Parts: sequence; C-alpha cells; structure tokens
Amino acid sequence: MTDLPPRRRGRPTNEEKAAREAAVKDKAKKDNEETAFLDEVLAQPIKRRNTKLQPEEDTLRTIGELAKLFCTQEEVAGVLGVCKKTFGNFLNEYPEAREVWDDGLQHAKVSLRRKQLSLADKNAPAAIFLGKNYLAQKDESTINQNVKSEASQMTEDQLLEIASRGVPAPKPTPKEKLN
Repeated sequence: MTDLPPRRRGRPTNEEKAAREAAVKDKAKKDNEETAFLDEVLAQPIKRRNTKLQPEEDTLRTIGELAKLFCTQEEVAGVLGVCKKTFGNFLNEYPEAREVWDDGLQHAKVSLRRKQLSLADKNAPAAIFLGKNYLAQKDESTINQNVKSEASQMTEDQLLEIASRGVPAPKPTPKEKLN
C-alpha cells in the first residue's frame, strides 16, 4: 500500500480522495491479474512433459508465483509436470530461473512478515508459530554464570556474593551428595 498518497489531518480533498481510490483500484487490479494467472496455470491438468524445461516467460512466471506461496520444489515440479530432481537441475542450469525462484521466496517472506506484524496485535501465538517456522525466529534464553569452581571449594564471602547476584550456585556432584 505504499503507492497510496499520504494521509493528512482533516477531511481529504476531492483530489486526494480520487487519487486514493484510484490507487486502491490499481492495486486490486494488479492483485487480480497475478491471481488469475496462477488460477489459470493450476486449472490445467497436470501431465508429464515430453520436452525439457526451458526458461520461457510463462514457466518463469509460474515458478515465481508458486514460490511466493512458499511452495516446495517438489510441488512446483508437480505443477510443471517434471520430477523434483529435474526441477532442481533446471534451477541449477539456468541462473535466471534460480533468481526467479529466490525472488519469489523472498517476496513470500516479506509478505508473511507484514501479515505477521498485523496479526501480532490480535493473535500472538499464530504470529509466533509463523515466525518460528518460516522466518527462522527462535526463543533464546541466556544464563550467564561466571562460577568456575565448586561450592565446596569457595569461601563464604564468594558464596554470599553469588547469592546476592541471584545466580544459582553450582549443583553438587554425586560424590558430595553421599557425604
């Protein structure tokens, strides 16, 4: 929605209102064109190819659109009518195909991040799940313990200092438990 004219305080002028409506219509039209292309590709029956994959415009566009949906290479290969190995070889053989594939995945990640941010206000667990699974986000907990000796070898002053910092004392070894 960055194509929309900026908002200002108060009522928009007729020109601003018209510009905003035109931008919304243009974006909807563009989205419908992309969706229509993918719908048309997916509506065709999937059959094995008799010819080798070539970096044609429709093939590259199909790869890019499916990558934007986080489709796996196996799924894209199925839509194109080839095996996963053939599709992988195609990506390795034609740099433009690899570029389209990588760009599609990056667009998908950016789109997901945008949706995650808007969703985070309403449904935090869903946002966390999506982030962990697709954006390589993870929970990190760090405990910094600078205690290098066993409690039995420490002085009373050292033990009191550790207790005042809130750092848990080292666990006793099994030999100490028996004594």
